[in-house]
Amino acid sequence: MSFFIREDPLTGERCIIASVRSRRPHLLREVVEEEPFQCPFCPGNESLTPKESFRVDGDSGWLVRVIPNKFPAIPHMHDVIVDSPDHRTDVDSMPHLDKLLWTYKERLVYYYNQDSIKYVAVFRNRGRSAGASIPHPHSQVLALPFYPRRFLKERDRYERENRNVLGDLMKKELELQERVLSVSKNFVVLMAYAPVTPYEVWIVPKEQVSSFVFESRFEELAEVLKDTVSLLKSFLGEGLPYNITFQSAPPWDRDYHYYIRILPRVAVFGGFELETENVIVSVAPEEAAMELRTVKYAGKTELK
Repeated sequence: MSFFIREDPLTGERCIIASVRSRRPHLLREVVEEEPFQCPFCPGNESLTPKESFRVDGDSGWLVRVIPNKFPAIPHMHDVIVDSPDHRTDVDSMPHLDKLLWTYKERLVYYYNQDSIKYVAVFRNRGRSAGASIPHPHSQVLALPFYPRRFLKERDRYERENRNVLGDLMKKELELQERVLSVSKNFVVLMAYAPVTPYEVWIVPKEQVSSFVFESRFEELAEVLKDTVSLLKSFLGEGLPYNITFQSAPPWDRDYHYYIRILPRVAVFGGFELETENVIVSVAPEEAAMELRTVKYAGKTELK
């Protein structure tokens, strides 16, 4: 067993790495039998949801629908995005993922043009243990009248050190190659240095882009995201529950570097995490990178 403490290079939060090689990830795979019900997000059931506020159409009907959340955390500031008409699809098999990413951007632009909005969170939950209450693929957008704690901690480090903290970290990671999973023309895929969950992955633009509002390379990003999720699922199981979050600054804050986090939910938080707000991670990022690269180079998944 290897044991060490790491500090998140962006927030300063500490995590404990206690890697036990005999505790294999496949023991934690989620297998959930879906209960039969009338899915409100499937085509033909649009009357079961609130009236849509935005949609993307394809050749034979809608591809993406944006509707108000029926149970909002904050009224009138909480969207549900129905990612696809296909009840069984996921990020790695979604042919119009680039259009879904563009929809995220459009909702960010919409909410940032509203009065009193400080921060807009975009996130996607897959699986019950990741917080998804409906199995049909969907995402959420939540506009906040305050800045969340993680963002404030990150911005504090940018200001105190007067540099692009994430950009410098990415360059160092590219030199070391210990935690790099893949590199495309404009994006780098890294294992998180101080993860919150085992196998946490970051997708980072090579150039400093402060907000997802300014992103436009949706086709390339869609391929990178598809390949990364496919790789994780090829090792951790097709039914893998996970969260995707977009760590993105408001458009008026240019001294930031946005990134996307993929957090597999292969472990659960216990009393220690709830008491201390620190986490214990059972797989070291370097070990996770080696395992995933082994799968990648074995030909089970090909990352570009």
